[in-house]
Amino acid sequence: MDKLKTRNKKLIILNIGVALAIIVSFVGAIISAKAYRFHTSEYYTNAKMVSASAEYTNEGVVELIEGVSEKDEAVFVFRSLKRGTTEATITYSMEYPKNEEHPDGVVIQRTVSGKFTVGIFGIIIDRSMLVNFSGFGIFIYCLMFVLLLTVVIMLWSFIDSFRKGAFSYAMVANGGIGIFAAILLLITAYKLYNNAVRTLTGYLAIVNEVGAWVIVLLAPVMFFLAAFLFFSNFWLIRHEGRRPANTLGILFAVLWIAATVVSLEPEFLSIYTRTLTAKIIHCVILYALCYFECMFIATVASAFLASRYKTHEDRDYIIILGCRIRKDGTLTPLLKGRVDSALKFEKAQFEKTGKHAVFVPSGGQGADEVMSEGEAMERYLLDQGVPAERILREDKSGSTYENMKFSRAVIEKHCGNIREKLVAFATTNYHVFRGYILARKCGFYASGISAKTKTYFYPNAFLREFAGLLVDKKFTHAVSILLIALFFIWLMLL
Repeated sequence: MDKLKTRNKKLIILNIGVALAIIVSFVGAIISAKAYRFHTSEYYTNAKMVSASAEYTNEGVVELIEGVSEKDEAVFVFRSLKRGTTEATITYSMEYPKNEEHPDGVVIQRTVSGKFTVGIFGIIIDRSMLVNFSGFGIFIYCLMFVLLLTVVIMLWSFIDSFRKGAFSYAMVANGGIGIFAAILLLITAYKLYNNAVRTLTGYLAIVNEVGAWVIVLLAPVMFFLAAFLFFSNFWLIRHEGRRPANTLGILFAVLWIAATVVSLEPEFLSIYTRTLTAKIIHCVILYALCYFECMFIATVASAFLASRYKTHEDRDYIIILGCRIRKDGTLTPLLKGRVDSALKFEKAQFEKTGKHAVFVPSGGQGADEVMSEGEAMERYLLDQGVPAERILREDKSGSTYENMKFSRAVIEKHCGNIREKLVAFATTNYHVFRGYILARKCGFYASGISAKTKTYFYPNAFLREFAGLLVDKKFTHAVSILLIALFFIWLMLL
């Protein structure tokens, strides 16, 4: 409950920040409505504006106040008069300084057009080639504030989840959103510093660029992970054999490199340069890759931290998650490692606090197994000197989810409400993060005890766990990709 309250407080802070940014942006647009600066993107080096006038298709909607030269660009200041839409044809003159070739100076005359709509509160919306509105400068700073607040809240939540041992999908989402928001914030600040963020259309174009920047900036991390998976798979195949499951890392590395090439080089498929539909498809592919990269890195970080988290030595029950046993009913090295880590933790707990924990070996019997995994682990625990009264066997489960679900039933039959007890679960390091999530899914909180595995086995096993996490939240990911697609359809049609 305390963790939920803390998380809600963070979300409340973020929501308040977003609401304040919206209010400040709106008030700023109203205050600056009387002085909208129309940027032409026409530059005249060392020239100054000497005259400017405008003709309108609908008189009395906006009025030209003055024309100025800002950093060699022709800029015109308008004020709103009443609600409506009009087109303005602006005629202006630029004078170049006198020189030896032109002792009297040179004056040139140019014409530029703009389309304006005056909305509520006199806010001017520029509907020329570059969509913009009065108060955009305030809006972009408010947006940066929201991005900064998002980065702080998301990463704060991520770190707080680790500190409290609250590993969940929310932790992955916080990390992924925090990574993307941080990169967007840095790029926006860089572009703003270089005077490249002046219109809404211009900023949306920058947002379009961010996808490529995310992939470029995360490339070293992703390349390291892909290379680690790729080469560890050869090591795994050498020791464990050529099974399809042992090639996941190689497949991931190849697919990631191919997707990166396609997303960063639209000319790789010439159709991308021809049609609007193709450009939308390219952007969706680009941002879908960004989405999964951010989520993958956040999942890697979450899983690593979950495996390193130190469970408090005050547990009442320790669930041991089962896996395949040998044909003679003895434990495989992988399963033995889980049981040994539980025994080591319980021994350290008793030496420190004088409190014993009850073991719950959990696992059903496979079609090719001579006994249930729960029974095999129980026998091993008895051989290690654990009294039978401190062992509660669960031997019906066929998956990790059922391990947690059926173990809860066994514990509650023994003690009552599991939520009033302190529970841990022991499993292999790559599996710990998912264990946290599935315990929560089964309605109780449990803290992980991590067992080590061989280095070459870990990357591929973790990749399988990541795939499992994606499947568990497949609808959430599908909706996220759909929202990305809809955003870029809107952006391209703007």
